[in-house]
Amino acid sequence: MVTLVNCFEVPAGRESEFFSLWQQVNRYMRAKPGYLAHKLHRSLAPEARYRFVNVAQWESQAHFAAAHDDGFRALVSRPEWAAFTSTPALYEVVHTGTTESQQ
Repeated sequence: MVTLVNCFEVPAGRESEFFSLWQQVNRYMRAKPGYLAHKLHRSLAPEARYRFVNVAQWESQAHFAAAHDDGFRALVSRPEWAAFTSTPALYEVVHTGTTESQQ
């Protein structure tokens, strides 16, 4: 399994516009083979550089790469996305913990 962490810079006052665009892309990606789950996080601090952070799990790096096809590129290359820059990267788990394992 791999995890996508994608941090988005969203100008103040444009949160609804971003979320609407993000939902369109999310619907598309959820239908792709290998997609497992996601969580979209919103910063509680309005001055945060990254107002939204998407964390999505994929079965493999190959599934993730295959999902970024022409349909995906058509969605994210629309002019409406220009105001919302992102910093995506894939990660693998190297350590986990719970309150029980910290004892």
